Amino acid sequence: LVDGLDFSDDKLLQGRTMSYSDTQRHRVGANYLQLPINAPRSPVATHQRGGNMAYAVDVAPGQNPHVNYEPSSLGGLRVAPAAGKAHMPFAGGPLVRQSLPRQNNYQQAGERFRAFEPWERDELVSNLVNLLARCPDDIQERMLWHFSRADREYGQRVASGLGRAVPGRLPESLTHLRPEALAESTHPDTQPRGDSLESPSATGQH
Repeated sequence: LVDGLDFSDDKLLQGRTMSYSDTQRHRVGANYLQLPINAPRSPVATHQRGGNMAYAVDVAPGQNPHVNYEPSSLGGLRVAPAAGKAHMPFAGGPLVRQSLPRQNNYQQAGERFRAFEPWERDELVSNLVNLLARCPDDIQERMLWHFSRADREYGQRVASGLGRAVPGRLPESLTHLRPEALAESTHPDTQPRGDSLESPSATGQH
């Protein structure tokens, strides 16, 4: 990345940045960096030879293409001298590990549900109902709570398929979580209009 830029705290992006290279090696093979979309703009000489999807042999001008090891007296590659000082990022203060202060665990799920075509929503709800029907009541209650925090319709449709009501208050099994982890999306469809999921009246149950 260019200095001064960094990845956002999007959870999916953060997870994928850890696995992009491994995913490419698994799907494409060891020569994934030779694919035109992945290849650097400036040619790079390496010792990589053979394998699936090899576009070319990465050789430098005058290099012996039959030598893929170093050091060698037969015209192999040599490590290029550093062009300048090594990058030394400055960090002031202790490096610590902390949870994100702006947790948003429901917005993406709600936006994805609302972006689905009607038939995709039907399939999702049907799959969830079939699987959750085998689970104990406390697990069903927790999942309905989470679905409803993401999108009102999402939670209500799964609850209807299970023959249950959306929980009117935070399930006991979730009370150990920090409040910021349970903060719902600000989208109007994440809760029944005119009422709050914190209230038992949100589901019409008393």
